[in-house]
Amino acid sequence: MKERSQSGYSLVEVLIAMAITSVVLLTVVTLFYMGRRNVYSGKQLTYANSVATRMLEDMSSMSAPDMLNDFNILDTTSTTGTVMVQNQSYANSYKLDTTTCTAGANASCPLSTYNCSNDTGCYLWQWRALIDPSKLSNASAGLIFTPRAPVDANNPWSTAQFIKVRAYVQWTESQGRTRIAIFDTTKVNRQQ
Repeated sequence: MKERSQSGYSLVEVLIAMAITSVVLLTVVTLFYMGRRNVYSGKQLTYANSVATRMLEDMSSMSAPDMLNDFNILDTTSTTGTVMVQNQSYANSYKLDTTTCTAGANASCPLSTYNCSNDTGCYLWQWRALIDPSKLSNASAGLIFTPRAPVDANNPWSTAQFIKVRAYVQWTESQGRTRIAIFDTTKVNRQQ
């Protein structure tokens, strides 16, 4: 009797093929997961950039004295010190941000939906209203003012030749990581 040869795969070949397939599938799934996370992070950064750009646009037409007036920055009450924002320190600076804003109308700002301290120019509440919690969680927008080369040390704001302004938007990503978008500008005090 003749023996027929049987064709097929051995158990070892099948196991090797399954191992290779599972490594490839695991790699593809990881790429999809990382890609989705990066797209979401990019959307958040784009949204934060749009808020910070709006902040700079609002400030672009202000002169240095206008800016000091609109944010109620006075030589007598707005003392400079070390300001901390996300583990970054800024010496001889003053900070205003939207974390001081509470829900509710402000009598000095018509149509306001937030009441923010030191917001005489009605800008902080507008920036706070721009931040959509569904797009940026635990977000805040703020400004760090630093007087440069003041002529009189007792009056650092009104006699500063330049005022450096750092606009930032800070938020928390889904994994609890804090992110920040920072933009700088400088105002020249032409009254000197």
